[in-house]
Amino acid sequence: MMLRTALAARAGHHAARRSVIRGFAASATRADAATKDAAAPAAESAAETKNPYKLGKPFAAALEADTAGVPVKEGLPTANGNGNGNGARRYSVLPHRTNLTSRLWLDRFDRNNSEYKRLIEDRIAAAEGGHGAAINPLAVDPATLAKPRKLVLKTMKDSYVEELLPFQTNPHVREEYVSFYGGIRIAKLLEDLDAMSGSISYTHCDDNTPETPPLTIVTASIDRIDLLKRPSLNQDIKVAGFVSFVGHSSMEITINVESVDSKGNLEDPILRAKFTMVARDPITNKAVQVNPLVLQNDAERRLFAMGAELKARKKLAAAQSLSKLPPTSDERLLIHELWLQSKKYGEHKLPPGFTWMSDTKCQSVHITQPQDRNIHNFIFGGHLLRQAFEMAYTTASLFCRGHPIFLAMDDIWFRKPVPIGSILHFNSHIVYSRAPAGGSFQVMVTADVVDHATGARDTTNVFHFTFGLDESTTKSPLPQVLPRTYEDSMNYLDGKRRLETGLEMAKENKSSLLSLW
Repeated sequence: MMLRTALAARAGHHAARRSVIRGFAASATRADAATKDAAAPAAESAAETKNPYKLGKPFAAALEADTAGVPVKEGLPTANGNGNGNGARRYSVLPHRTNLTSRLWLDRFDRNNSEYKRLIEDRIAAAEGGHGAAINPLAVDPATLAKPRKLVLKTMKDSYVEELLPFQTNPHVREEYVSFYGGIRIAKLLEDLDAMSGSISYTHCDDNTPETPPLTIVTASIDRIDLLKRPSLNQDIKVAGFVSFVGHSSMEITINVESVDSKGNLEDPILRAKFTMVARDPITNKAVQVNPLVLQNDAERRLFAMGAELKARKKLAAAQSLSKLPPTSDERLLIHELWLQSKKYGEHKLPPGFTWMSDTKCQSVHITQPQDRNIHNFIFGGHLLRQAFEMAYTTASLFCRGHPIFLAMDDIWFRKPVPIGSILHFNSHIVYSRAPAGGSFQVMVTADVVDHATGARDTTNVFHFTFGLDESTTKSPLPQVLPRTYEDSMNYLDGKRRLETGLEMAKENKSSLLSLW
């Protein structure tokens, strides 16, 4: 993984963590897989240029063993970072993820997961008195595991992670991200952002102590994602981020996506994102304090202050949400006007330029599969994000009868984890449109887990997307949305609030897509 110089000094520690787990016995399944891989013929000649992005070659890693010499396919990343791994045991990163997400997960797995598994098992065995549990010969003293975590002062640079998506120079990467209209498939980029926020968080929470089990870190919310410029497959893209604010157990992750010219120089910003991650004890699932931040200059102090302000604004918005407080006086007048308008048409067909909110709904049902799990054996949040985005994009396309342009995401909460094998129901509809004043509109996607035995629904996620209409792809004007019920009216007002907030932020960020709002 391409890390800044600030992370280079940590490489020795990561190597030390790997040395702790050297010799850890592999399962029979993994041993069989290693034997099969060792016997498999090489897919490429030695003279062929190694390409870690090449489709069809899943990312894998080899843990170095004392008895090295088992051949591994050339070009595959390994635990020590080279492309010619020789190890007796290999583990695979799920091939259903993008190459960028795979590399991030691979690095995280290499540094944490094997040791994490061993230490957690030993800690559970120690807590249970060792009854019925096999003690690992490499186990450390249970008393050491029971000690509180050591807090380490960290800077923003300590958690800095960057990755390059070489669209211009690597056709395999371009092929993986290309959409049907020839642009970048935004849903995959959003999945990568979620994976990167996790890697940044784990880097910040590392206490440099091999005997300490890594914390469990989950995505609490996506505070904001703003597209400032339409990305192009004709340019390489750099994705970089760091921890910009910490609370007690929460971290704000700031991620910037920027285009890179042929000389490697950064150009215009493409996207800005803010994630909130929370840390929990892997055994008790209780909140755990994360490492505090040391602010080194005025720029970092401004970023930290902005993070504190955003946290305060989120609390205020939650307290003033329509689920807790009634609409304002102006909003009540607007609801009444919309109600009169709906009474005017009744059950008759609406004139051109209008559509009922209930008529914009789309639905899809999925069964969650283990191929889309994360390291905690729940469904990967980035996968849910990708599914929700593509559901919203489909709904937006049917609504505007053209090619919608993604503009922003706003305040998405991951309320509950989604178990493997769940029936996942997505419900999407248009809740607000600026027509005829503008070309932007708001899409809300709700994800529910359905109990197959009782039919009961439990909402796990609510997504809010803002799209704009690309007028060059359609001759139809953007319709206005009319609510029929009180619930529709509340969704209308909520969508209006979110879109107006996004419009102000687009102006503040000097977005090149401002005309689409």
